[in-house]
Amino acid sequence: MNDTAALPFELERRLTRFVFEEARLLDERRFADWLSLFAPEGLYWVPSEPGQISPTDTLSLFCERKPLLAVRIERLTHPNHFAQQPVTRTHHHVSGVLAQRSSQPGIDFEIHASLIVAESRADDQRWYAGRTTHQLRTNPTGCPQPFEIMLKRVDLINCDAPHRILAVPF
Repeated sequence: MNDTAALPFELERRLTRFVFEEARLLDERRFADWLSLFAPEGLYWVPSEPGQISPTDTLSLFCERKPLLAVRIERLTHPNHFAQQPVTRTHHHVSGVLAQRSSQPGIDFEIHASLIVAESRADDQRWYAGRTTHQLRTNPTGCPQPFEIMLKRVDLINCDAPHRILAVPF
């Protein structure tokens, strides 16, 4: 984030709402609607190392462009998906949202937020905490959303710890 000038209130409210709505789509398992928020070249990235600079220099927990995310969602929603028997339920708690203009080419806004995800499946409950970065551009068509995700980065505080199956996006 390079432009620290305050955004107009209504624009900041719309950007903040976008992040909250994205989390709600994940909690409601509306994965196709969630996917539609991504630009065609959008990237979902969860680094595996603290402070990881590039998704290509080392292995990541997730590093998927929209076409691969579509495959993940198809598997995730398939009735015979073993890792989803029973289905995973989540609650994304998003707070501390800060939205600013971006000076990066092709990126209009950058939004940072704190994230806690409660995940429950069968008798197992897991917790994840971290920070999210959304890089958005204005959707040229304005439909179905006014913004498109160019990058969603989730920096988990325990990204370098061993993890069991991570099926549902953060």
